[in-house]
Amino acid sequence: MPELRNLTLGEAFAEVCAKFAGRPAVEYKGKQLTYAALDLETDELARGMLAAGIRRGTRAAIWGNDRPDTLRVFLALEKIGAVAVFLGTSLGKSEMETLMRLSEAEYLFFDEGFRGVSFPEICKSAELSGVKLYYFGSEGGNDFPTLYNIKSRADEIPYKDFTAAKSAVKPEDDDMILFTSGTTSASKGVVTSHFSRVNSVYAHIAAMRATEADKFCIAIPMFHCFSLTGGVLSALLCGACVCFPENRRTRTLFDFIQTSRITVLHAVPTLFSALLARNNVESFDLSSLRVGFIGGSIYKPEFFERVAESLGYNLMSSLGQTETTAGFTFCDYDDDMAGKSQCVGKFMENIEGMIRDPSTGKPQPTGIQGEICVRGFCVMKGYVNAPEITKDTILPDGWLRTGDIGFIDEENRLHITGRLKEMIIRGGENISPFEIENVLMDEPELAEVKAVAVPDEHYGEEICACVVMKDGAKADAVKLRELVRGRLAYFKVPKYILQMDALPKTSSGKVSLSALKDAARTKLGL
Repeated sequence: MPELRNLTLGEAFAEVCAKFAGRPAVEYKGKQLTYAALDLETDELARGMLAAGIRRGTRAAIWGNDRPDTLRVFLALEKIGAVAVFLGTSLGKSEMETLMRLSEAEYLFFDEGFRGVSFPEICKSAELSGVKLYYFGSEGGNDFPTLYNIKSRADEIPYKDFTAAKSAVKPEDDDMILFTSGTTSASKGVVTSHFSRVNSVYAHIAAMRATEADKFCIAIPMFHCFSLTGGVLSALLCGACVCFPENRRTRTLFDFIQTSRITVLHAVPTLFSALLARNNVESFDLSSLRVGFIGGSIYKPEFFERVAESLGYNLMSSLGQTETTAGFTFCDYDDDMAGKSQCVGKFMENIEGMIRDPSTGKPQPTGIQGEICVRGFCVMKGYVNAPEITKDTILPDGWLRTGDIGFIDEENRLHITGRLKEMIIRGGENISPFEIENVLMDEPELAEVKAVAVPDEHYGEEICACVVMKDGAKADAVKLRELVRGRLAYFKVPKYILQMDALPKTSSGKVSLSALKDAARTKLGL
């Protein structure tokens, strides 16, 4: 990774536009937009935003699908120092209202909606007092001013005033607010800086050896830090092409990789699993694929190897979270399969990492599990309007408690073994759900599994394995318990095996632990 650079996102993007003006920056539905054109269009939009009252530090929410207009809005906001607040496209009305109030966003840019949910209809009835609404979708937004209305005001701002507005933005300023997945509690708004974002992007670029020749398939929603930092911005800050598929159906993605000659594909394990579930993967030409990260949740080494071999490209392990701007560990590009599949790499340059005893706070020696902690430029500024939670997460000496459990081996590689908040404490024994899930996934008829804690009068907590079976199969509780009993300690055998049609998911595709626990307790009558 190169030395840290003191730049804003706008300054870093301007460098790339000057160097790669004629190269394609964005591809969508067969059409491409060059860096020069994207720069000019977002300049015009940013000037219109200034005329509409958006200034450095103004919080403006973006609620839209992954497409060029969403990117235009984002880049325009960043150029003038406004704080982009990304909202998940799967949010309902009350969730959207809650996040708008939490973030104190003054503007909301939105498109037509997602999976049958109309954003314009929601916005018509939503309680958004004082919020200025702008529509940029393809249909159904006639009741609202549009991006055209903003662009038409660009001439109200002299170019010298626009230049001054861009120059006023500082690397230490807030760049955006992204929300955590809310797997164990309500979503929290994570505030980061231009400095942390730009340098995290450069770290991702260096790890995957990305260049202007690459084409990135954006297969994860932009409101997720993994996609925004490791995908969209990594492409834009190295002169590569951001390629938006029309949707994320597996057939669409495979066709898109084949026809657009995609070189970079990042995904979460659930998406990779869906891709591999197709019975005709070998019928697609995936030879253009070069590299990609897997992240977002824990997976088995065997699963990693199967993805890498099936898709035939350099799959790279990493670990990150919204609070660390994105990835903070990467495997080495040239690591062998064992090195990539069995760990999440090493802490990236210019940051520190340690394993900490959750109860005493003391550093743990090599090979001993504890909470993974990070310190350095990538650490968030804090949670929006949540000083006490921020204080509990970022220690006085600057260390961020990630909430992940793991250990560092003799080669300084990080291994993740679970989540601190997911830990099941049965009769004083700390049990990682991941090792139980790992064993159960060896059952061929099992599609998904998540082990959670449920109340127990005697032990305090008991283990409930929530399972989804393949093709209408029925879960054999005795067989599944024996599978665990043969590999793990007796106290790690689930008391309950609960078959479900599907596991509840967050908008970013992760299992919603809080919703799953509620469902398990209800079904078990606990």
